[in-house]
Amino acid sequence: MMLRLPRLSRDVAAEAVAALLSHRLRTLLSAAGIVGGIATVVTAFAIGEGARRAALSEIGALGIDNVFVQTTATIAEGRAPALAPVLSLADADAIQATLDSVTAVGATRSARVDMMSDTRIEAAWLTGVTPSWNDIADLDVVEGRWLTPDDARLQRRVAVIGGALSARLFGGADPIRSRILAGGTWYLVVGQLAERRASPGGSALRIADPAQSLLVPLVTMDVSLGEDDGLDRVQSIAVRLTGAAEVERASQVVTALMSRRHADNPRYDVVVPRELLRARLRTQRTFDVVLLAVSLLALVISGVGIVNIMLASVVERRNEIGVRRAVGARRADITLQYAIEAAILCGAGGVLGVPLGLALSWVVAIAAGWPVSTSIGAVLVALTMAVIVGATAGVYPAMVAARVDPIESLRAP
Repeated sequence: MMLRLPRLSRDVAAEAVAALLSHRLRTLLSAAGIVGGIATVVTAFAIGEGARRAALSEIGALGIDNVFVQTTATIAEGRAPALAPVLSLADADAIQATLDSVTAVGATRSARVDMMSDTRIEAAWLTGVTPSWNDIADLDVVEGRWLTPDDARLQRRVAVIGGALSARLFGGADPIRSRILAGGTWYLVVGQLAERRASPGGSALRIADPAQSLLVPLVTMDVSLGEDDGLDRVQSIAVRLTGAAEVERASQVVTALMSRRHADNPRYDVVVPRELLRARLRTQRTFDVVLLAVSLLALVISGVGIVNIMLASVVERRNEIGVRRAVGARRADITLQYAIEAAILCGAGGVLGVPLGLALSWVVAIAAGWPVSTSIGAVLVALTMAVIVGATAGVYPAMVAARVDPIESLRAP
């Protein structure tokens, strides 16, 4: 005996569409709930994914296997001058001598000064770095060369110019072999960096953007950073390790070493990008759960609205259901029609809700300045939720419609 399945015919689908179109306003309001719910899901996923990628970009720009010692900012009281950074080149040497898992140790300091080329004057960052800084920061030298150990040893007044600063001082001209007056000292440009966006990781550590800086050997940078400053003072020390397994131990060693060296003046922070990333992602997961819960709540409310409207439709169409049952329609046919109506409502809501969610994500990105990122996976998840809501919201009304007694429904009210 063959199992008899419900007949999915064009007539049933056409009747479902006709029933929805006969009550356009009610259908529109029902679909609007699904549209809003799906748009909320897409927007929530876009905001969450954007924040996750921003965290990965920001922390990843620091180097996930690096450890930083960063001078804390000091606030001058009244007209008192700011204090010089507590860190020094001797600290960098001590770290390199203590750790055996180090591939590079670099140091840097920056000051905002006026710079002058042959034709222009601009305020920009004069940044002193050790030659090993590029091994950690991985800067992109597109023309010329990077600073060498001989530049530092001989205290040469040479510089590598950031791409954005080069465009401001020289326009489209080649800056190589040009001279720039910065902080009262003339520097010969020997290299140029790529013109690129500011590094979010640099902002996290208050490091000057290399693209907007003139990078010179640290020992030749004679610019005061505060009271009691010296040429050996630095604002940041970066330690590049051999691998991820060494990060935790190295951070503990660096913390203990710096505590001994600066017990009387602890104006510094030990920053571990890997730990920052873990903390950011934990916070982001909590944020994602909240957003997803709000989105699911919006969909549930939309589903409840569809159930109510479908039940009202069953009551209004009892005579129609009775006639169909009287002329031979089975319960499976009635169930199928109402299921199709719910599916059409939720499918249309999903199709319209996805582009609305993308538009809302774009508005959030512009208005609030939040990073957003939409993926195909998020769209598929939103559409899947629409299907689930449609199937769930259509089952009970369809079962109620199928249980209508044709004799009772045909009686006069």
